[in-house]
Amino acid sequence: MPRRNIFACWPLIALGAGLVSCIPTHEEKNSDEGSDAGIVDDSSETEVEPSLLEEEDGEDENTDPDGNTDTEGDSDPEDGTDTETGSSDLDDAQIVDSSFPSEMDCGEIAYATIKVQNTGTTTWTRGSGYKLGAVDDSDPFYGPDTRVWLPDGVSIEPGGDWTFPIELHAPEQSGSLETDWRMVHEAVQWFGQDTAHNIEVNCDGISSDPDPVNPPDLSTVIWLHDDVSGWAETADLDSVQTSNGQICLDYDKRNVWPVVEIGENNVAVVANPWVFIPHNGRWYAGTWEWMRPGQTCKARTSVAGDHIKRAPFDAASGWRPTSGQTYYFMVSGLARGGERN
Repeated sequence: MPRRNIFACWPLIALGAGLVSCIPTHEEKNSDEGSDAGIVDDSSETEVEPSLLEEEDGEDENTDPDGNTDTEGDSDPEDGTDTETGSSDLDDAQIVDSSFPSEMDCGEIAYATIKVQNTGTTTWTRGSGYKLGAVDDSDPFYGPDTRVWLPDGVSIEPGGDWTFPIELHAPEQSGSLETDWRMVHEAVQWFGQDTAHNIEVNCDGISSDPDPVNPPDLSTVIWLHDDVSGWAETADLDSVQTSNGQICLDYDKRNVWPVVEIGENNVAVVANPWVFIPHNGRWYAGTWEWMRPGQTCKARTSVAGDHIKRAPFDAASGWRPTSGQTYYFMVSGLARGGERN
């Protein structure tokens, strides 16, 4: 069984236009695991990101979290049911079942499902623009993207059905709020039956901006990618620095950990960097890039939701580090997707 590599965190505080590093939190453990190798100082290297690893900074604003482009931000589908989209094609839908929470606390994350049957004559696919949409393009529990997409490769034939999962985020606002949904053929029309639910949001005793002050306890962290809290600590993270638009994590096993080739171009990688984000009184941890052998620096703008890609810090959230907030950083062996080293 391959060794799983992980090591200590460094805190960073976002101040104004940059990030300022603090001192390490703890020392290396189990340092006798693995072999030693020379350390290459590449803290000043300029990165040229391979396109298959992560999106470039100029990414299309209408690209969804899976890299698919869409015109939903520029379209305004007509509202209407049983409207023909062609000479014989008919879009129609019926809500078969739905499940929503009746109550949520401010800032809480909960999950809902809506099962929809295709009662028209068209076939629903992601590529043809069929989605579940928040009515009137707004919802107090979902956004800023107000669509729930079909997965790639899924086709819902006439008579078939699909259950859409919806991740709800309660706003910082008490009261009974409505969430309502309906099918939409993007840039064509809204169609079929809708479903609406009232959720009671309670903010009593709930802090709207909790700020954990202690370093993350890995056993209590909410892991947005693979939970690595049980992996052995086998390296030192000597420093974290930001300069010239880059963030550099100087860890001593960058030329030691086993290399794995990923993607169609067989790009060699050895590690994933992590960021720890305080949210609703808890620490959340997500990876935001890949690191190649010997590499320590990545673009500072890649520490963002469009690279983490997991709710509540996904592309739709628009998350980026906030000035004055403390974050922690870590590097581990491969923990993003199915690759391991």
